Amino acid sequence: MTENKSTLKLDKIKIYGLPKGSVMWPSALGSLILGIIGNLNSDLPVSLTMIFLIIFSVNLLILFFDFSRGAVVGLTGLVFGVLGVLYGLDISVSFTDYLDNGVVEGAPSEFFVFYGSIFLVLLFFAIIFRRSFEYFELNSNELVKKHGILGDSQRYNAPNLQIKKHINDVFESLLLFGSGDLVLITSDGQEFHINNVIRINRLERNIRKLLSRLDVEISTD
Repeated sequence: MTENKSTLKLDKIKIYGLPKGSVMWPSALGSLILGIIGNLNSDLPVSLTMIFLIIFSVNLLILFFDFSRGAVVGLTGLVFGVLGVLYGLDISVSFTDYLDNGVVEGAPSEFFVFYGSIFLVLLFFAIIFRRSFEYFELNSNELVKKHGILGDSQRYNAPNLQIKKHINDVFESLLLFGSGDLVLITSDGQEFHINNVIRINRLERNIRKLLSRLDVEISTD
């Protein structure tokens, strides 16, 4: 019974990518949480602003730069090296000095709530749109590209379909739930690039199982 269920699941696979800028969801969610905390305790807006700026800066760093596995190892070593030097030289960096000097002023908690809410709502509807109108569907006979609200579609033969997987940024992949870029190449050489496909490793395994099963069926017939 278990094998039949798994086979039925592999009879149709839906493939879609997350919208651009999805990697910024941690700063949006953090902003919303900080805004709620600020409303509950009005004595914390300045420190919350500093926390938001740190999260936002790290998020932008991940967005603008690709961190491969080698880059992550090198960056980790660099951070620990700098911290070791600072500790060895007994050098301390205090962010409270910047706050006391007015370099970073506290933003109103309403700003954090509005920023986080607007971003997360737009991201939610963008994902729903992708899932409903901008996706690929792989079944037992063909690869179907669905696009547009009117349901326009393009169909390609599924046999001999080639797939390629790319995970260029380790941090971005982690933030987007194991995402990566997927390339589909049809038998006539048509290429389709799908960015930010979540759980790409699991999806790749399912696609390869489906394609291998199709090859066996074709050769048997």
